[in-house]
Amino acid sequence: MTKLPCYSLDYYNKDVIKRIMDKYGYNEMDAAREFLTSETHRMLEDADLAMWEFSARAIFELWEAEKVTGDPRNSVYIRGE
Repeated sequence: MTKLPCYSLDYYNKDVIKRIMDKYGYNEMDAAREFLTSETHRMLEDADLAMWEFSARAIFELWEAEKVTGDPRNSVYIRGE
């Protein structure tokens, strides 16, 4: 697995964590833990999956799909609906 460069990952981490805090009222540590330990984040780290082509908003939606269904691949961004 080729990892996404840390400067790119940092951009997504900050944005998605902020979105989690804003929408769900989590404090920063809890929001960070939720995102950084998710399958969505593991997929984002894998440069071979090219998820860096998605916006931070789309990555957040993948994370939400994972929380609801258990799998970020159920997101409309991946299913293509």
